[in-house]
Amino acid sequence: MLFPEWTPFLMSPTTKAAPGKTNDRESESVRSVERAVDLLFSFSQDEPVLDMPALQERTGLSRPTLYRLLRTLEAKGLIYSFGSPLRFQLGPRFGFLAQSWTPAPALVALATGPLERLWQVTQETVGLMMRISPTHRMCVFEHKSPQALSFSRGIGYSEPLYRGASGKVLLAHMQPEQRRAALALATRRDREVALKQIESVRAHGVLVTHGELMAGTVAVATPVIARTEQAVAAVCIFGPGLRLRGRLLRECEREAMCTAREISMFL
Repeated sequence: MLFPEWTPFLMSPTTKAAPGKTNDRESESVRSVERAVDLLFSFSQDEPVLDMPALQERTGLSRPTLYRLLRTLEAKGLIYSFGSPLRFQLGPRFGFLAQSWTPAPALVALATGPLERLWQVTQETVGLMMRISPTHRMCVFEHKSPQALSFSRGIGYSEPLYRGASGKVLLAHMQPEQRRAALALATRRDREVALKQIESVRAHGVLVTHGELMAGTVAVATPVIARTEQAVAAVCIFGPGLRLRGRLLRECEREAMCTAREISMFL
């Protein structure tokens, strides 16, 4: 249902592009897609319903631009609007997308063998993280340590990219403008720490964090690099700081890097 509030923001009639304007139109189309994706990712399980001021704050877009995007997305069933003033939530068509989505992307099938071998060698919790939005990453594979003292977050666990070893490993191999957008969510202190750790990743190919997301834990992360030189995932090892230190920690770093390189060869 399209409410009367849409009326002042309807898109103007399409006009024929002047010669030489094709690239401009293509660039604008790409920007529109990027904005629409950012808008959709403004919604979350904690905040499934948002009003216009909230969407403006999250996307940085003007009210007319947001209305045009929302109207188009609603026509496709991806947004539902209701109330006065208008509030928005994801539309029913996302149900079809959810049915076709699998928690095990193709990369997981390729990576399972090397990750299982990494688990057997280290006997620590092993995971694979993938970027799921411009700002977040998610665990798509995990094999928990068999040891009595261990740590696990589970498949589907998600965090902002600027938090945790795996997120920073992915940030290190993103385009500068993408990295800036992801770090915009962080506090000034978190951003400064993340930038230093990103430099370390680029220099050494691996990152170790201590107690960043959970007290007493150590996380080791290293990137899986595709032929495009972009990090498509991060191989991770998680364990208690009482055990993951010294020689064992160094061995985990080496094994994680070897595993990431092995997975990269499949891509």
